[in-house]
Amino acid sequence: MKVLDGLIPRFAYSCLPLLMLALGALGCRSENGTLELSVVDASSGEITPARLEILDAQGEAHVADEALKVAGDCGWHPVHNWVGWIAQVQMAMKQQTSVPNPFTGTEQFYVDRPISIDLEPGRYRIRAYKGTEYVIATQEVEIVRGQSTGLRLELSRWINLPEEGWHSADDHLHIARPHRRFDRRIAKWMQAEDLHVANLLQMGFSAGIHLTPQYGFGEPAVHRDGSTLLATGQENPRTHVLGHSIILGARSWIDFPDSYLSYQRFWQEALRQGAIRGFAHWGLAGADEGLAVWAPQGFVDFLEVLGFGFPYYELWYDMQNLGLRITPTAGTDYPCGPNLPGRDRFYTHIEGELRYSSWIDAVRSGRTFITNGPVLDLGIEGTIVGGELRLQQPRSVMVEGRVRFDPERDDVRRLELVEAGEVVLSSAERIGPGEIRFRVERPVNESTWFALRASGVKVGETPVHSAHLLEEYLTYLDWSKSASVVDEESRVAPRNGDPRPSAAHTAPVYVTVEGALPIGQQPRAREIARAWMARLDELEARFSDQGIIEMAGFPGRGDGVTAEDLRDARAALLRAVEEARSLYQNWAAEWDS
Repeated sequence: MKVLDGLIPRFAYSCLPLLMLALGALGCRSENGTLELSVVDASSGEITPARLEILDAQGEAHVADEALKVAGDCGWHPVHNWVGWIAQVQMAMKQQTSVPNPFTGTEQFYVDRPISIDLEPGRYRIRAYKGTEYVIATQEVEIVRGQSTGLRLELSRWINLPEEGWHSADDHLHIARPHRRFDRRIAKWMQAEDLHVANLLQMGFSAGIHLTPQYGFGEPAVHRDGSTLLATGQENPRTHVLGHSIILGARSWIDFPDSYLSYQRFWQEALRQGAIRGFAHWGLAGADEGLAVWAPQGFVDFLEVLGFGFPYYELWYDMQNLGLRITPTAGTDYPCGPNLPGRDRFYTHIEGELRYSSWIDAVRSGRTFITNGPVLDLGIEGTIVGGELRLQQPRSVMVEGRVRFDPERDDVRRLELVEAGEVVLSSAERIGPGEIRFRVERPVNESTWFALRASGVKVGETPVHSAHLLEEYLTYLDWSKSASVVDEESRVAPRNGDPRPSAAHTAPVYVTVEGALPIGQQPRAREIARAWMARLDELEARFSDQGIIEMAGFPGRGDGVTAEDLRDARAALLRAVEEARSLYQNWAAEWDS
């Protein structure tokens, strides 16, 4: 009997579906009903990956057991570095079906196939999302006890940017990929967010520990699934002293634990491997000092100017006005903050087929715009973003700008033309429910750059409720010079209770006048250079004996940088500071003359 006692429960559970069918045939009905749901692309009629939300009449979310299992990784398991197979076990254990959406305040889930979900009788609202180019599909359905209800949700585009040569990307995803068996699932997840290039960043730690592991680097580790590419990158080196750097497109993991604060070693090797190099987090929080040291030497190819839900452009404008052509990018840092993959994204213009190598080249060339929804177009006499229009002499040029947006998700209130960091034209007049445009002549008397930006608020989203996390993050890292992004006066970042910002910004179009002073030798650059030299002075002061002790607190502010590391790096870093200072001083002497 004991044997039977053990077998009966197992038998009952394993055969439960058959038992339910049998009971139904005998006239016994389930207390619940069943929703048979499929999501299709309206243009093709084919099943498409998507993010779903199922809410009952009380606003409670329901998640299907058949949901796509996903797992981000913010580096919670440093043992990854030592025992490779453990990473696979840990990722399998971390997989989840329910995904919190901070922008709706609800639980959602991903699907890549039709699903069946058991629901109590009642009214339900179903929503399907797929990135920023698709209209949110919404439908209500009545679930009846004991009955199966079919529902087909169609996702339609309000815009098709790949047809115009633009491909979406997130440069900052922390999703472990310790084995190729994870490729297909991650690719479907990215397709559900309509991301074409997903950069999965392996993170570094000063002690040589590697977090968020990837199984490979370079072209062999690029996984293609239709028009979606998974590629390995790295957030390494990453320190609270000099900022979090990103390298994309390298053929191997680049690491120098014995000289972790010598960023130039990493970036010289990245250049040798044909990779591009940049800073995360708007160039703030230590990266402002890293930019001051290494941007003048040409080590920085891109700067993440949109992330954690808000844009910040000022330091990037400074770099442009010093004559340094740095590409704007965007990334979510998922899941290290309240975000979803691809929410903060950027688009890159590519001629011909999307390949990772061609994408790297296009980012290096500056053919991008960043956005969390609105779509920008900027052209100056046939020259698009990243390009250069050369004039034989000063004259007026025709500038055409346009923003397109889905009014159900974005309320764009201003379209602005930016010249050399200053707004020279602002338009709020819509020519339709989701478009603002202008066509204007602008006089060009000296070499300059133009860019387009759009701003407004998101529609149908919860107010900001995580601004305090940003402030705590900056405080934790002791990045006091970055406090201006959250202080009461400047309010670059929104406060709790504010509407969420809708934002987009293009890379520049450069206009060069033959025989005129280059952008970096014009008077405005003098004051910028002095300000950046002041940053060098601050960094130098922080490397005093007492400053080193303060910087190394708790322990290493989360990146493992110790007082010993800082002392060992002091001489080399101060030499790099002096090299950068001499460059600024040489430029200043040219401007003064």
